[in-house]
Amino acid sequence: MVSCILIDDDPDIVDVFSELLHVIGVKILATGNDGKDAVELYKQHKPDLVLSDLQMPQYDGYYAVENIKDVDSRARFIIITGDLNAHNSPLLNLLNIPIIQKPFDVDKIKQTIADIFLQDNELPGSFEIQYKFKEDICYYTCTVNYQQYRNFKILPIIEECIVAPTQKDTELLYN
Repeated sequence: MVSCILIDDDPDIVDVFSELLHVIGVKILATGNDGKDAVELYKQHKPDLVLSDLQMPQYDGYYAVENIKDVDSRARFIIITGDLNAHNSPLLNLLNIPIIQKPFDVDKIKQTIADIFLQDNELPGSFEIQYKFKEDICYYTCTVNYQQYRNFKILPIIEECIVAPTQKDTELLYN
């Protein structure tokens, strides 16, 4: 039986999704309301899977993904969101994280959960980031690995650091 933690700031979504997961045989170890809860619950329960919303106040789903990947680079995620632009996220695409749109379809959820355990779950090799120094108007680009990206983001001289869109991301955006 697959175990998971479920993260969403809407209690009604948590209730409905919990029932649905129970019906399809997924064991919910804990639920939380934001990305910070997700990180704490992941450390505590070590689930097979994290199901998380993206848009939550204060600590969002991106916070959860990045910080849980720091704890366990092989952590598996499924994002469940109403954000129609989530498929354009360079970070989620880079990490090969599936996205299910709200309102959710039971068959799609079952298939996505089955598929996620068939795919390679390694962190990507190298990729491009775009960054901007504080008090600078220019953006710069460089190639890094995932750990370097995470370290780069926390440098005090960096104002912004993002995964650069790939050609695939750009094609998705325009299609």
